[in-house]
Amino acid sequence: MFTKNLIQLTGNIAKNPETRTVGETTVTRARLIHNETIRKADGTEVERVAAVDLDIWGKRGEAFAEHITSKVPVFIEGKLQLDQWEQDGEKRSRLLVRVDDWQFLAAKASGDAGETKGKGKSTAKKAA
Repeated sequence: MFTKNLIQLTGNIAKNPETRTVGETTVTRARLIHNETIRKADGTEVERVAAVDLDIWGKRGEAFAEHITSKVPVFIEGKLQLDQWEQDGEKRSRLLVRVDDWQFLAAKASGDAGETKGKGKSTAKKAA
């Protein structure tokens, strides 16, 4: 049986990423906001907004937190993951993207668009 779990998204980061230590590694959490405009059959346009939670593990996540701030457009690639836990006697779950790779889609506001640590990289060119 063929199975594939791959998701690619573009969007803006909703708020500054947060990194915490888990065991001997780190996880960086962020939320990506993806906007899409669709045209209905009657010709009117409707904007759809999706908020997607991201988990980025290890050095790649640390680089993400160092270089990405809120409202920065990024491309992410990863896998869908279902987290399940129990809280106050109730079962909870959330669907998130475990990020394998990411890239800038625009230069940072400060103008520093250099390469990042890890696999994430800038697609913007540095000013001479």
